[in-house]
Amino acid sequence: MTTVSTPMTERTALPGSAHGVGIESARGPTASDLWSMIRRRLVLIVVLFILFSALAIGGFGAWWVYLPGYTSECLIECISNIPETQLTADQERLRQDEHERFVRTQAMLLTTPGILSEALKVTAVRETSWFKRTSRSRRDPLLVLTDELSVAPVRGTNFIRVAIECRNPKDPRIIVNEVVNEWYHTVKKQTSEAFASEALQDAHRELQDLDRVIAGDRDRLKQIAQRLPPGSIQNPAGNITAQQVRQSGELVAMLDLELSQLEQYRDIYNDPEGVAVTAEDRAMVEQDPQIAELARLLFLLEQQRAADANVYGAGHSVVKQLDAQLEAAEAKLAQLRMERLQERRADMREAVNTAYSNSRYAMFQAREKLARDEAALQDQDRLLFDYLDLDAKVKQDLEYRNELSDYIKGLARVKRQRTAIQVNVAQPPIDPLERSSPNLLLIPASLMFMLMLAVGVGLSLELMDKSVRTPQDITRHLDLAVLGVIPDTADEETTIKHVETAVQDAPRSMVAEGFRRIRTRLQFSGSAERQKVVMVVSPRPNDGKTTVSCNLAMTFAQTGRRVLLVDANLRREGFRRVFDHLKPEGLSNILTGKATLESCVVSTEMPGLEILGSGPMPPNPVELLDSEACKAFLREVRERYDYVILDTAPILVASDSIVLAPAVDGVILVVRANRSSKGLVRRASALLTDVGANIFGAVLNAAQITRGGYFREQFRTYYDYQSDST
Repeated sequence: MTTVSTPMTERTALPGSAHGVGIESARGPTASDLWSMIRRRLVLIVVLFILFSALAIGGFGAWWVYLPGYTSECLIECISNIPETQLTADQERLRQDEHERFVRTQAMLLTTPGILSEALKVTAVRETSWFKRTSRSRRDPLLVLTDELSVAPVRGTNFIRVAIECRNPKDPRIIVNEVVNEWYHTVKKQTSEAFASEALQDAHRELQDLDRVIAGDRDRLKQIAQRLPPGSIQNPAGNITAQQVRQSGELVAMLDLELSQLEQYRDIYNDPEGVAVTAEDRAMVEQDPQIAELARLLFLLEQQRAADANVYGAGHSVVKQLDAQLEAAEAKLAQLRMERLQERRADMREAVNTAYSNSRYAMFQAREKLARDEAALQDQDRLLFDYLDLDAKVKQDLEYRNELSDYIKGLARVKRQRTAIQVNVAQPPIDPLERSSPNLLLIPASLMFMLMLAVGVGLSLELMDKSVRTPQDITRHLDLAVLGVIPDTADEETTIKHVETAVQDAPRSMVAEGFRRIRTRLQFSGSAERQKVVMVVSPRPNDGKTTVSCNLAMTFAQTGRRVLLVDANLRREGFRRVFDHLKPEGLSNILTGKATLESCVVSTEMPGLEILGSGPMPPNPVELLDSEACKAFLREVRERYDYVILDTAPILVASDSIVLAPAVDGVILVVRANRSSKGLVRRASALLTDVGANIFGAVLNAAQITRGGYFREQFRTYYDYQSDST
C-alpha cells in the first residue's frame, strides 16, 4: 500500500477545532456553564450555606432574646385656621410654604436640648429601665435621647411623628408622653397673634431690604443710561456710534480702492525705462501751441511739395529743397513732441506721488477713526448688556415685591383675626402591643442573602481556578475541539493494573470506553489517508500522553488495522516500563543510520500492533527529528502501516515536538484535568499553530468524578447497563 503525505491545506479539521468550524475564543460563561460550576461546588456551597445560615439564625436569636425592641409613637397634628379665600397660585404657594415651615420648626423644637432635658427631669422617666441602663453607661442620657428619639413630619400630611424604641415595653410610652407634654406646654404659650406678628415682622424686613435693592438698581440704570447715546436703548442697531462705524468702514474701503489705483499709476510713471504712451498723454502733447504750429507748417510744406512735384517733377531742385525742409521740420516736431511728453510724464509722476501720499495719510486717519468708533461701540454694547440684564433683574424684583406685598396683606389679615395654625395631639402614645425589632421577615431575607453569599463564594473559587477541569474549559477558553475525556482511574469501579494498557487489561472499563470514543471520533472526522501519522503531545511531563498513545494504538489495532506505536521521546524513554520486551535499538538508531525498521520493531500480543522504542538517548534529538532521515522514516512507516502513533516529548519542556509537528498528519494535545492550567495549554496550542501543525483536538485526561462533574451520571449509567446485560 503506497500513500503520499497529505498537504497541510488538505488536512482534516475536526468540528469545533481552531482550524475547522471554530469556537469563539474565551467567550463568557453561559447559564449552563454557571449551573455546571454550581453543581461542581455544590458540597462547598451547601456547607457554607449551613454555616452562614447558622450564624445568621444564631445572631437573630441573640437579638430576639437579649436586644428586643418595643416602639411607641405619638402623632401631632398641625391645623391651619386661616379662612379659605380666593388666592392666586403664588399666594397659595407662599401660604403652603409657611405651613410646611411651621411643621418643620415644631419638629425641630421637639428635639431641642431644653425640652429633652426637662423631660428627663420627670420622675416617671427617671424610673424607667431605659434611663437606669443609660445612666450606668458612660454616655449622657440627653445625648442618648437625642440620638434615639425619632421626630419627623409625615410626608404628605399635617402630622408630626414622635417615636422611640426601648427594650422594656413599658418605657417608650412614658418617654414619648413626657417629651410631648414638655413641648406642648412650651408651644401653647405662643399665641397665634405672636406667630403672625413674628412672620409679619420678617416679611416687612424682607420688603424693606428688597426696596433698597430695587432703588440701588434703578440708580445704576440711570447712570448707565446717561453714558449711552440717545436712542440706543430703544433701537440698539440704530445708534449714532453704530452709524459712525459703518461710515468709517465705508471710507476705509473707498480709500483702500483709491490707493490700489494710485499705486498702479505710481508704478507706471515711476518706471525709469518708461512704458507705452497713453492716448491721454498724446492728446495733451498735441495741444501744445508750438507743436500745433509746427504741425501746421509741416502740413503746408507737404501741400507745397505735392504741388511743385506735379509742376517740376520729383527730381527738380525745388522739390528736393522742399524735401530737405520737410525732413528738418519732421525732426524738429518729433524732438519737440518727445520733450513735451517727458515734461508731461514728470508732471504726472509728481501729481500721482502727491495724490498717493495724501491718500495714505487719509487712510491712516480713517483707520484710526474706525478703531476709535469700534472701541466706543464695544463699550456701548457692554453697557447696553449690563443695562438690559439689570433691567430684567429689577422687573423680577418688582414681581417678587408684589408677591411679598400680597403675603404681608394676608399675614395682617391673620393678625387681625388672631388665628393662624393650631397644634393638638391626634394620637397619644400607648404601650406597644408587639415587638418592633427584630422583624421576623429578616429570617427569610437573611437566609436568601446567605444562599447568595455561599453561591458567590463557590462561583468565585470556581472562576479563580485556572486549571482545566472540564471539556467546557477547553472549548470555551482554549479554542480546541475535545476528542474525548478519560476518567481518573481512582474513580473506576474496575481494577486497572496498568493504565497504559487499560484497553487490553480492562476492556469493559469506562477508561477503555473513553479511548474507543476517541478512536471513533477520529475515524469519522475524515478519511483514513489524512490521519495515518498522528503525534501525541502534552504541555508538561506526567500529563498522560504516553497513556493516551498506548491505548489509542491498541484501539486502532482492535479494529484489524496495522498500527505502529513509536516512542519519539528521544530525551526520556517511556515505553520500557510498559512493554518490557522492547529491543535496545530504536528510533535513534534508525535516524542515525545504524539500524533498520525491521530490526528494531517489536510485535505485541495484540494482533496488528507493533512497537518501536526510542533507542539510546542521542546528544542531538532536535537535529535528528528535523533531519531528512526522519522524513524518510515517516514516509516508510506511512507506506507500511495503516496508523502510526508517535509519543513525543512535552512541548513546553523540549522543542522536539515543535520540529516534528509539521511533518505529521495531525496532533493530539493531552491535557491533564486539575493539573494543566489554561495558560500552559494555550501556550502549547500557540506553539503548534505557529509552526503550521494541524491540531486534531485535545484529550482531557484523568477527569475526576465530582458532583456536577463530567462523568458522574455516565459512570453510573454505564456500569448499571453492563450489569443488566450480563
